[in-house]
Amino acid sequence: MIKKAISYIHKTHPKSKSIKIKIDGSGQVVVVTPKMTPKFVINLFVKKNKTWIEKALIQQKASKNFAVNNNEILIFGKKYKKIIKSDISILPGVKTIENNININLLKNTKANSEKAINRFLKNTATKYIIPRTHAIAKKMKISFGKITLREQKTRWGSCSSKGNLNFNWRLVHTPPKVIDYVIIHELAHRKHMDHSRSFWNLVEKFDPEHKKNRGWLKRRGLNLS
Repeated sequence: MIKKAISYIHKTHPKSKSIKIKIDGSGQVVVVTPKMTPKFVINLFVKKNKTWIEKALIQQKASKNFAVNNNEILIFGKKYKKIIKSDISILPGVKTIENNININLLKNTKANSEKAINRFLKNTATKYIIPRTHAIAKKMKISFGKITLREQKTRWGSCSSKGNLNFNWRLVHTPPKVIDYVIIHELAHRKHMDHSRSFWNLVEKFDPEHKKNRGWLKRRGLNLS
């Protein structure tokens, strides 16, 4: 079976001293090189970085699914409109009010806005996922080690051989029932470190709609392990 080569746009830059790869806003792979770089050298560089490119494309796809547009964002599956302002009479921070997510900044810049929103989302995910995991684990009568939340390029969650659980804090964008599925999936690995029939039977016992929830996540481009 012939593997399809990654398509890309080639650009040169007078100050470029090495080959660089980036993903633009439309999801196109862009390769920037010094002038006179041979085509075969560029192709070889793209081929060697195929894994990184594919992961970057997956991450961008997932991010786009949660940013409904530049002025909206999903939190627990609900759409919120971003309201960004710099009001010195109000403490800086982020909070949701009805259908809006209000971001008050000391200095209103795109970078500050993204940093504030991501910090808010990660804190929200932590406060929800950790106690929810303990509650579901108690119901399943399954123990685990520690819980870690971080942003991952290719995974929604994972369970280590030592019993530690890892969750992607971007789960905060997904509906609560989908978060439950991810938690149940990883806890089930404490009994079955594979995806055998016994594993799926255990998952189904605590989430009869696991196939539907799994499909929701698959459409966002990331995986579970």
